[in-house]
This record gives sequence, structure tokens and C-alpha cells, in this order.
Amino acid sequence: MTRTPVPVAATEAEPPVVATGAVGVSGLTWRPYGRRDPILSDLGLALPPGQRVLLVGPSGSGKSTLLRALAGVLEVAESGELAGSVTIDGEAPHTRPGAVGLVLQEPGSGVVAATIGRDVAFGLENTGVPRAAMPARVTAALGAVGLTMPEDTPTHALSGGEQQRLALAGALALEPTLLLLDEPTAMLDPGNAAAVRTCVGEVVAARRLTTVVVEHRLGPWVDFADRMVVLGRDGRVVADGAPEVVLAERGAELVDQGIWVPGFPAPEPASLPPGLFGPGTLGANEVAVDAADVTVARSVRLVSGGTRTTLAVDGQWLQARAGQSLALVGPSGSGKSTLLLALAGLLPVDDGVVRVHPTLARHGERHPAEWDTLDLARTVAWVPQWSSSTIVAGTVLDEVMATSRAVGLVEAEAEGRAHALLDLLGLRHLEQADPRHLSGGEQRRLAMAAAVAHQPALLLADEATVGQDRLTWAAVMGVVEALRDAGSAVVLTTHDEAVEARCDRVVTLERPVQPPAPPTPRRPLVARCGPLSLLAASAAAIPAGVLSPRWTATLVVVAVQVLLGALALVSPGDGPQPRGRLRGVVTRLVPGVIGALSVAWSSWLLGGRDLEVAAGAGLRVLAIVLPSAVLISHIDADALGDHLAQRLRLPARPVVATAAALQRVHTFGDVWTEIARARRVRGLGASRRSPRTVLAELGALTMGMLVRSLQAAATLAVAMDARGFSTAYRRTWWAPAPWRVADSVLVVGSLLPLGVALLARAVL
Repeated sequence: MTRTPVPVAATEAEPPVVATGAVGVSGLTWRPYGRRDPILSDLGLALPPGQRVLLVGPSGSGKSTLLRALAGVLEVAESGELAGSVTIDGEAPHTRPGAVGLVLQEPGSGVVAATIGRDVAFGLENTGVPRAAMPARVTAALGAVGLTMPEDTPTHALSGGEQQRLALAGALALEPTLLLLDEPTAMLDPGNAAAVRTCVGEVVAARRLTTVVVEHRLGPWVDFADRMVVLGRDGRVVADGAPEVVLAERGAELVDQGIWVPGFPAPEPASLPPGLFGPGTLGANEVAVDAADVTVARSVRLVSGGTRTTLAVDGQWLQARAGQSLALVGPSGSGKSTLLLALAGLLPVDDGVVRVHPTLARHGERHPAEWDTLDLARTVAWVPQWSSSTIVAGTVLDEVMATSRAVGLVEAEAEGRAHALLDLLGLRHLEQADPRHLSGGEQRRLAMAAAVAHQPALLLADEATVGQDRLTWAAVMGVVEALRDAGSAVVLTTHDEAVEARCDRVVTLERPVQPPAPPTPRRPLVARCGPLSLLAASAAAIPAGVLSPRWTATLVVVAVQVLLGALALVSPGDGPQPRGRLRGVVTRLVPGVIGALSVAWSSWLLGGRDLEVAAGAGLRVLAIVLPSAVLISHIDADALGDHLAQRLRLPARPVVATAAALQRVHTFGDVWTEIARARRVRGLGASRRSPRTVLAELGALTMGMLVRSLQAAATLAVAMDARGFSTAYRRTWWAPAPWRVADSVLVVGSLLPLGVALLARAVL
């Protein structure tokens, strides 16, 4: 069925738009395997076309689960018992590509492409939109959500709030009949949140979209919605009607359930057991950490191979004092999270200095970035924006106890405090559960418990109350204020006005003024080739290395490869020379050199200790890996998918899935860094005084990467299928896949070492 988008301003001469997007839910029940009770229980709903629904309920009531069911992706990443049915205009959601636009709760985990323009276009490709029509729709969607940076901006360079807007742009570009938004403004500052709500309202009105919005904070969305559906903790509908009617009749009851009802003040923070935290190390109002004129620049690698450097924090001054809480506020992208990392000693500063109070200094060193992992863990706690990155243990209780055990606290005392924190935060019944299986809100509360259980002198929490209902918000703030009252210094980044109102001091950050962009560096010759020729040239090295007869011939092959590699890295034209080309090749070549030396050593031992045999074996390995060290880094995963599908006519589904997976490889460095930071600040990182812990840390980081990659793959599958990937039977492509003269030259040049090997084989 072809759907024609409704223009924003229709003229009287145009025919009336036929409303679509009628949603039917009948007997929907969902119980994930391993859970005793269902999340959704015999749920029934009917949404007429164009209706705007505000779906509310306490944490754990199944709101996000219902959105996934409406999108037809409930079983993509989870297994369980599913009963009942969901239809859109009488058809199952997954049978209509592009009919549903879904914005996930953690939008960054659903990024499918390397650049923001390509990411927004992903759904358009799946629904068969002609290439010529894509740029306008991509630009309009990005502009509608306020993402004004270049469309080649790397997706991994976006802040949490910017990733949220990118996910919304991807959903709006589809022009769906049903729009599903899971806390679409949770990570945004008030100004950007209002702009996004306005954008959603205009698009929904113009296209008459059926819309379901999940939000904990009802106030800003009440005027948008014409229906409110309330889910109880058992996954059943407990209230349904016009928002003003439901709020008037059951407002107080909803507040008691934990729902943020407009007109009711924020709750008082929950109380912790007396004496849970002892007296702090510093005296009241002493400066625990001082940031003086701190500047942090962030560099991101572009798909084209160059880099783009921006100022994340510019000349910031800050003091966090013992016994006080400080709120960092400001628009998305103003550097709040970056400054928090700098205060924790987890990110080096480019200018300025971060110092702690002399009493907190370790071994006379006042700069946290120079401390050993245990020294850092004793003093500093960090709660990141996405708390899944800090999980280091296999059970909830062990997660809370991890830092206390690492720094050597008494087990019985630490366990008593852990139980009390889990009780307050509503997690005691989950203490033997795997923390990776908790909901997003539960993981954030767990991260807070794990951060404060050993009573650090400095707590740095990034958006700690996002995704919390009134009851869990009161619990989180109770923990924060109890730690503050015990004498610790607390710094919170937040967009939550209720949190801001309870803090002792507020510091507002502004987006740094960016310096003029430097001239674009010249592109190396190899960067002007397509992915297929790069792969072919890398593969040509395999027979060249295998067929080379003697070490002398192989040495000539390697010499030819070195000359060709140097030529490939030449950058003719105007503009500055690109930097780091040789360093990058050497870095990528290190594993290959180690492998070549290992093979040479083994051949020497097993080959009668013949140096010629050893040299030949080692040089063959080097000949095989050397071209890849020069070429592979220039392969763009998205472009590879384009070329495999359009030029080689490979099936679109495996090609796109492979390209999306390869795109994630570019983020492995960032993920590795996140996990390493979490382990370092929890006292589990490698000690600078112990080589043994370095090996243990490498193993832990590798396992963490594996687990995180599996989790990311599941979420990525949901994000892709939510934008029509599973039913993309008639797919178009955002970018062309040309074969240029440069590609032919590269392939011919890559055959020269093979020719040398064959000639040597014939002569010798």
C-alpha cells in the first residue's frame, strides 16, 4: 500500500486526506522467559486514526513494552510468552514497512549508520523512497528537530540529547501513520524539549498521525494529547479517558502511584536509616574539587578519514564544596557530561587544572587523573548518563558491593549498607538478578546505589533522575541528599527543575563558541577509492605472500608494497596535508608484525634453525598483512554496503546487516573507553603498580566488550526493524556506488607484488 504524505498547508482544491493509523490491541499478554509475572496482562485498546495518546504509569508498568508491541518488534530482541494481537488498519504492524515510527528509550543504542544524514535516510531506503527524494526529506527532518550540524557529522560524536533528536528525526522522515515516542524529551534541556514538542505537534497535526507518547512528566504533554491511558503496576489499564477528566477524577491516586501529575509539587526526598553514612572527611563548605579555567577539546574521526575537533568545555571555573550539592545545567551539547568526566579524572584536560582538597590528595598528588584506580575509587564516584556501561558484576547485590570490596571495607558493614540502599531504591527483591536484565530506570537507580555504597567524598552524577517516577525520584534524591548531609560534595548534571531547586548552588553552562573550522585537509589517493577496490587490493596480497618462493623474493615483494603504500598515502591538491597517516599505518601494522615474528620464531625452531626458512616465513606474513594496514581503514562501512548491493547485486538484507555491524566497529574504541572508565572509578581497573592487574584488566575489558556488543546487537535489531528493515523487500539506496578510474588503478597496482612473486617463482 502506497501512502502519500500530507502537506503541512493543504489548499482547498486538494482532496481530503483519508485518515489511516487505526490501532487495535486485543488480549495482549507478554511474559518474558525467566520472569514469573507478565509485564502486560490481557491488555485491550482501540485507537482511532489520528488520535494522540499520552501513555502513563509508574516505573515497571510495561509502557515501553507496549510501544514495542505496537511497533511489531516485541520479539526481535527478547523471548517470552506472547498472546493476543496488535493491528494497524487491520494488518499486523511488521507487514507494513514504514507504517510505524518508533523512538526508543535509549536512542543512541539504535544508531544504524556512521553519519547523521545516512542514519535518518535508513528508514527511507527500507521503504523504497527514490534516491532523488531522500535529501529533501532528510534535511527537513533534521531541521525539524534542531540538528543543524553538517549531515556528514559522525553519529558517535553526538551528545545524549542530540542522539535523542536524531532518533526522532529518523522516525519523522518515514512519514508514518503511527508515531510511538518513548520519553522523547527526557535528555533535553527545557528549550530544546519545548522545540521538539512543538515540532511533534505540528507534524502530527499536518499528517494526522496516530501518536502514542510515553512520559513520566505529564505536564508539558497534556495539551498535546486528546486521550490519556494509565497502566498499573500489573500491566493492565487502570484509567482511560480525556486527560483533563482523568487528572481531575484520579489525580491524587495517580500521584500516589508515582506519576508526575501537573499541579502537584515534587515529593520530599525519601529518608535513609539514621547513621547509614558516617561523618565525612572534609569540614563543611571546604572545596573538595576545584576546576580552574578548564578547557577540553574533542576530536572525532570523520568517515572521509579526516578529523573534526570541537570545543566541548571552554575556560570553565567550578568549585564543589563538602556538604553541598551543585547542579550543572545548560542546553544539550554544552559540555556538562564532559566537565563531569574531567572532574572525575577520567578525561584529560587540554588547558586549566582540576585539583582536589589537600586532605583528599593521594600520595601528595592533587590531580585525580594521576591517581591509581584504588585511590580514585576511595574518593570519587561517577554515575554516567547511560548506566548500562558501568555494570561490572553478575548480580545486583554484587554490583552494589563491588567498590566497597575493592577498597577493602568491612564486608558485614558494607553489605548492611548495600541492603539498606537497595531497599530504599526499590531493588531489594532483585538483588540476585542479573543487572543487565533490569529496565533503564532500575539500572540508573542501581548505578546510584553502587556509586555511594562506600561513601565517597565526591559524587558526580550525570542525569541521575531521568526515567524515574515520583516514588523512585524521591528515593534517588534521598540517597543524594543523605550523602551530601554526611559531608560529601555532590555535583549533578540535570534538566530536572525539581532537582535544580533542591541543590545548594547552580552553575549554568553555555555551548562553547567554536573556533573557525580549519581548511579541509587534502585527501590521500587511497581515500579516493571505493570499498570494493580497497578490499580487492587487500586480498591480492594473500597470493603474493603465499606464492613468493624465497625470502629474497618476498623481501622484494614487501619493498614493492611499501613503495605502493607510500604512493597511496600521497595527498596531491590544495590545502593542508592530512596528519597521522604514517602513525596510523604503523599502529595497525603492530599485530601483523607480532604475528610475523611469531611465525618466524616457530619456523626457526621447527625448521632446523635455518635463518632463511625463518626469514621467508616471517616476510610472507608481513607481505599478506601490509597492504591491509594501509587500505582497510579507508573503507566506509555504509559505502561498502552500497557497493556490495548495487554493484555485486548481493541480497540487501545481509549486506545492510553487515554494514550496520561494521559501522559499530568504529565505536569499539569509545565503548572500550567507557568500560575502562567505569572499572577505574569503581576500583577494579589495572593498578599502575601491578603488571598482573594489567592482564586481568585486559581480560575483563574484553569480556565487557563482548557482553556490551551482544546487548547492542539486540537493541540495534529492534531499531532497524522499527524502521522497516525486516520487511524491506523493495529497497532503495541513499548513495550511489560508482566505480572510478582510481579504483581500476588501485586494483592494477595491487597486482604488481603478485607479478613480482610469480616472476620470481618462474625464474628461481
